[in-house]
Amino acid sequence: MLLTEYAISVCFQSDSGLNPFIIKMDHHRMNSITTDTDVFSRASRLISSCHAMTLATADDITPWAAPVYYANIKSFFYFFSNPDARHIQNALAAGSAACAIYAEGGSWQDLQGIQMSGKITPATQADQAAKAVIEYVKKFPLVKTFFPTIKNLTLNSFIKRFHASLYCFQPDYIVYMDNTVDFGFRQEIPVDALT
Repeated sequence: MLLTEYAISVCFQSDSGLNPFIIKMDHHRMNSITTDTDVFSRASRLISSCHAMTLATADDITPWAAPVYYANIKSFFYFFSNPDARHIQNALAAGSAACAIYAEGGSWQDLQGIQMSGKITPATQADQAAKAVIEYVKKFPLVKTFFPTIKNLTLNSFIKRFHASLYCFQPDYIVYMDNTVDFGFRQEIPVDALT
């Protein structure tokens, strides 16, 4: 495997003085993804395997980021949040938000993520909310322990118990990035390509 070393001009201070930071990159990893379908599949698997997403919002003065647990149904990302939370107030007032989902990795070479822009709306339709709660409980079975019987677990009982409402992040633009493919690998994902 051909490795190329790149010396970065930034140095850091250590006990022994200044040391250059050397990075090794594998330029042959790119062969591991060959089609759009492969990329879409990787993006969907990443979304399914992660549990939290970071929402980014802003008011007229200050940006804000908030991590939330989510469950998705295709390209609809459902989460519970306090209606008075800053990220909810900002998103509803602005009509837009951004979102990042990423896998934990031990190095920058392992970094994989999803970057999205879109909007946050209350999930108020009964059938939509019921499906979202079912998916949420599947992803986070611990939620069931807060209710005496599963029959008691409804959207209203969840809202009452946790003082949180159900919201949906709906992306209008999605980018998948994956340093395990190649450093800086990025590809746009059509919203309807998520499974």
